[in-house]
Formats: sequence, C-alpha cells, structure tokens
Amino acid sequence: MWPVVARKILLPLHECLMRRKTFRYYRDLQRSQWFPGEQLRKLQLAKLCDLVSAALNQTDAYADLAGVDRTWQPGALEDLQQLPLLDKATVSSHREKLVNRSVPGGPIRYNTGGSSGEPLIFYFDKRRQAYDKAARMRTHQWWGVRPGEKEAYIWGSPVELSKQDRIKNIRDWITNELLLSAFDLSEQSVGWFVERLRRFGPKCLFGYPSSISLMCQLARRVGLDLTDLPVQVVFSTAEVLYDHQKEIISEALGGVPVVNGYGSREGGFIAHECPEGRMHITSENVIVEFIKDGKPVGPGQDGEIVITHLDNYAMPFIRYRTGDIGQPSDETCPCGRGLEVMKVVKGRTTDFVVAPDGRWIHGLALIYVIRDIPGVRQYQIIQEDVDSIRVRVVLDDGFPADGLERIQGGITDRMGAEVRVDVEQVSEIAQDPSGKFRHVISQVARDRSMAMGLDDAR
Repeated sequence: MWPVVARKILLPLHECLMRRKTFRYYRDLQRSQWFPGEQLRKLQLAKLCDLVSAALNQTDAYADLAGVDRTWQPGALEDLQQLPLLDKATVSSHREKLVNRSVPGGPIRYNTGGSSGEPLIFYFDKRRQAYDKAARMRTHQWWGVRPGEKEAYIWGSPVELSKQDRIKNIRDWITNELLLSAFDLSEQSVGWFVERLRRFGPKCLFGYPSSISLMCQLARRVGLDLTDLPVQVVFSTAEVLYDHQKEIISEALGGVPVVNGYGSREGGFIAHECPEGRMHITSENVIVEFIKDGKPVGPGQDGEIVITHLDNYAMPFIRYRTGDIGQPSDETCPCGRGLEVMKVVKGRTTDFVVAPDGRWIHGLALIYVIRDIPGVRQYQIIQEDVDSIRVRVVLDDGFPADGLERIQGGITDRMGAEVRVDVEQVSEIAQDPSGKFRHVISQVARDRSMAMGLDDAR
C-alpha cells in the first residue's frame, strides 16, 4: 500500500472504525511536545484531577485504598505523594473492584507476565489505547518515519502470530505492517526472515532487541548481507537495550540508528529516545516518579520507577510500582522539546531457550503459555538440557484441574513433542542474588551462544 494513502485515508479510517481518537491525539501531541515545562505540568495537573476524580467515584475500591474522601483533589502535582503506592499484589487482590465499567467502549481485559514472574490481569480502555498509539507515532516521526510508512515487527505472542488469516493479511497490507515471529529464529529460518524483509521493504524495524540482534548475528553467520535492506531506523522495546546489541544491529544494517523505548503493558508508552540521545517521558500521558525508601530521589540518583497513567480510566494505575530502576534528570534537551528527561538503568530481560531442531525460541513464547492459565501466582522456566524443560510454579486455588496438561502441551507445541516438560509446584521462587528475577534460565542457550560465537541471546 502507498504510504500516503495509508497515512491520510486508511489508517485514520481504521482508527475511527475502532472508535479510537488516535489521530486527533497525535495532532495534539505534535503540538504539546514543544510546550515549556511549566505548561506541561499544568496539563498534567488538570488531567490528574480528572483521573483521580474518576478513580475515587467510579470504582468501588480506590477511595478505600487511597484513604481519602471521594471529593479529594490534588492542588499541585506534589500532592500526588499523598496517595499510596500501588503494586501488582494490591491491583490483583482488588482487581474487579478497581475496574471503571463506565468508560466509553467498556474496559478491555489484558494480562502480562510482569517483572517478578507473577502474572497480572488488568484493564485498560480505548482512550489509553489511542494515546499510546499516538505517542508511538509521534516518536517514530522524530526519526523520519511517518504514519503509514512500512514497518516490520519482530514481535508477537503465539496467539497473534497464529491468526495469519486472510482478514489480518488484508489489514496488515492496508496499514503497511509486517509481523514476523520473534520466537522461531534459527540458522535454517533466518534466510526466510531476511527474504520476507527484502520483499516487504520496511523503512523501520520494531521489536525485541535480543531477537533483532540474534537475527543479525545468525544472518552474518550464514553469510547473508542485510545492508541492502531499506531500513533507516530500528526501534527497540520490551527489554533493556544494551550497547553491544546496538552495535551488532547497527553494523549489520549498514550503520542505521538503533533507538531505545521504554514502556510496559500496565504503564503504557512511558519514554522514548530522541535524535539527541535523551529519553523523553511522554509527559502528556504519564507522570513518572523515582522513589527510594518511600521518598523521591534527585537527578542522577537511582530510584524505582513509579508511574501514573493519566489516560487509563478503566483501571487506576496511580503511583504504580513498576519494579524497574531509573534516574530522573533536570537537563534541557538540545532538541528543544519540553518533555521531561529520564534514564532507564535496569529493567526487564528475557532469555532464549533452544529447541532440539536448533530454533532459538524467545522466552516469551513459553511465558505466554503459562501466564494465561488462572491460578499461577509465580513461575520460572529452566532449561538445562535441549530435550527437557522444568517449570517451577507457585499456585493458588484458582488453578484449573487441567492446568498441568495445558502447561506441558503448550510448551511441547512450541518446542517439539520430543521435549519433556516437568512442572514442579513450590511455595516460593527466590530472586537472583543480584535482586533481579529471571523468568527463563537456559544453560543450553548460554552454552550454544558461546560455542557459536554469538554476543547476545543469553
């Protein structure tokens, strides 16, 4: 599809049919990014007042959790600190009473693995969907990629990737998008990956840095040249982007920039790198705090990233603890945007596993199997041999009778019937000595990457 037709006609029509005001919000964000800091703070305060009012008066539980009267309103952004921090356990235990069922289009249910290995079921709405998409479109344009230009995703859940039916193919053609599975990379499949990209001709790539880096290394290993692809920029998401990954990807694609983004399913589109190398917070949509020992930290100091999404009315993520570590910054970016600047210091990482047929399977392919089963409070996937997987789970009373079979069947579907899957029920799963939680631990991937001379995929 011609990009100008997609941008001016088909994409706006698609968002309108989905009942999302994405392009209106996109135009608003294009203007507001140049607001001075004080004007952005006034905008944040006005939106915060509306959000808090909705949370206090249109959900059953938030007023009690917050410990304030339903008429309470913040008079300044600093008053946000009078409200309690929310964490995954609190949201989970009060989930249905935190839902605002009056939002236009109704609340949309979703779940995610999260950084602690505990699945989280939550709700968002079409307003948040539209603002997140608009914010992403805005940051793409920072790098010369306008809405409707060809974009390839190395991404996706098994459910999304299994629905490659005719309707979805037509939709992807209309929106100029190509979705490739991040879960099935191998020396045998990388040629197919590259050929699909070559035929599609994307202007940008978007996806997990670990998977894009692995694709580049496997392509080099089998002698495939990627420099003739028309890719002009690579957008990284969902994982920490390490310097060595940037170097691998950029070099393989002929020196293109590799750009960092930071967000989460719960938190939305939180921050993105601009061409001057700064991570700008999406200040119009989210308030970001950096907290240590219950108090804000200063510029350049490490603190837990705590977010308030100003446009999710379906469920109040107000002062929600992400578990990630970052630093606030008081610097003014040379790009001239008034958006706040931050640094992400530590965040989520996900390992690969290796199938008996040689495929490098992104850990999320197995995580998606487990996180959709009710009653799984925490989980960890361990691979010590190529033909076996051990799953450690902490369960509660909601775990179904066929839960074990679903875990075993889902994993063998993705890795091969010859893989033995043992599910071990435990009372708790400890963090690493470093304090991090690892969803997936694969000694096979670590050994294989060293033997093949790969710098990533650990």
